[in-house]
Amino acid sequence: MEINNEAFRDRPLNLDEAGNTKRILAKQPKGKWYTRRSIFAWFCILFLVLAPIIKINGNPLMMLDIVNRKFSLFGNLFFAQDTFILALIMLVSVVFIVLFTVIYGRLWCGWACPQTIFLEMIYRRIEYLFEGNPRNNTNKEKNHFFVFRKIGKHISFIIVSFIITNVFLMWFTGPDKLLEIISSPISENQLGFIFMVGISIFYYLVYAFIREQICTVFCPYGRLQGVLLDSKSISVIYDFKRGEPRGRKNGGDCIDCGQCIAVCPTGIDIKNGSQYECINCTACIDECNNVMEKIKKPGNLIRFDSYNGIETGKRSNKNARTYAYSAVLIILIFVLGFTVSKRTSVDVTINRMPGTMCQLVDSTSCSNIYIVKVFNKTNIPKKLTFKLMDIQHGALDFTTDITELDGGKAIESVLMIKLKKQELTGRTTDLKIGIYDADSYISTSSINFIGPQQ
Repeated sequence: MEINNEAFRDRPLNLDEAGNTKRILAKQPKGKWYTRRSIFAWFCILFLVLAPIIKINGNPLMMLDIVNRKFSLFGNLFFAQDTFILALIMLVSVVFIVLFTVIYGRLWCGWACPQTIFLEMIYRRIEYLFEGNPRNNTNKEKNHFFVFRKIGKHISFIIVSFIITNVFLMWFTGPDKLLEIISSPISENQLGFIFMVGISIFYYLVYAFIREQICTVFCPYGRLQGVLLDSKSISVIYDFKRGEPRGRKNGGDCIDCGQCIAVCPTGIDIKNGSQYECINCTACIDECNNVMEKIKKPGNLIRFDSYNGIETGKRSNKNARTYAYSAVLIILIFVLGFTVSKRTSVDVTINRMPGTMCQLVDSTSCSNIYIVKVFNKTNIPKKLTFKLMDIQHGALDFTTDITELDGGKAIESVLMIKLKKQELTGRTTDLKIGIYDADSYISTSSINFIGPQQ
């Protein structure tokens, strides 16, 4: 594809030649892709609102309680002791995003990113309500109600920003704690109140003024496209072979009407080829199809396809990178599933007390001292029992009772293990301690018992 004007690459699209910010007033799209995206976006909004409220087995569907280092993912509780599992979940998410981007481009940004969903489905629709849709040029009409419309719009922005802030905080505090913070006097939760106001102001500034610059300037994910995408990646693309040369009398299907630019939320011209500012929102597809219908030409001049698909007419996203990322992702998911399946409801750590050696109890017995740390990784109280496995003549003595342990709580105790000398197998004897919840087996901890010096 030959591009005659490369000036669009010289500076961000929302800046003019003097470096001043140009406000992008995107028209509201209309078409089947916008309808699909709207339905999907509202499902995402419902998930964001309801995920901390819906409970499974007494746990929120989703909650990230960073203060208490407690995370509920799809009703399963994870704590700081599950760092390896949490790291695996993050790694799987990153590899999935990379693989998804390699195959489908920046589809996440246009369809599922909260920044895009809130901007396009809530804030921009509020703007259309108060100032009119640029599609109908109603925003250019400045009469004596113009100031009141502006004020009403920004008041609505502030209210919505406050609501979004509370939804955001609910993911970290849970609905009950958030309700307690809101209903309590400000003097009792000054830090929480200041944080809430600060986040609300931040959201207001982002969605009222910064807007698409989050996608085109601040977001690192957009920059990653340059190294993740190739000629076989599927993205929103202009069929330059069919559309060129542009113009009503030049032979190509593209009449260069500029409507694809008018609806673009980041202000790009998709006809210039692949650009990192494109968030694959499909607004240009709908608008171009509407124009093609009016001029009685086939649709999908702009569509989901790859550069290789446009050139050859065969769309394929299979390559070495796709297979490699898929293999890594499958392996990581398998490791994650195996790790979660082996996860116990109670985390027990038994370590020898530093600086201690074997102590002779009497002529036939000796003892070792250990530090035991127990953490209940559920929200259900546990009645714990510790037993020596495969040992007939031995005893466990705790200095602190650790048989009763509430959900999400930890306890520490000193353990003295007494063994008959006849049980010792050498200077060091391997022992296994079984941990039970009442009569239900939980796990086994392996330790070393040091015998007396000969």
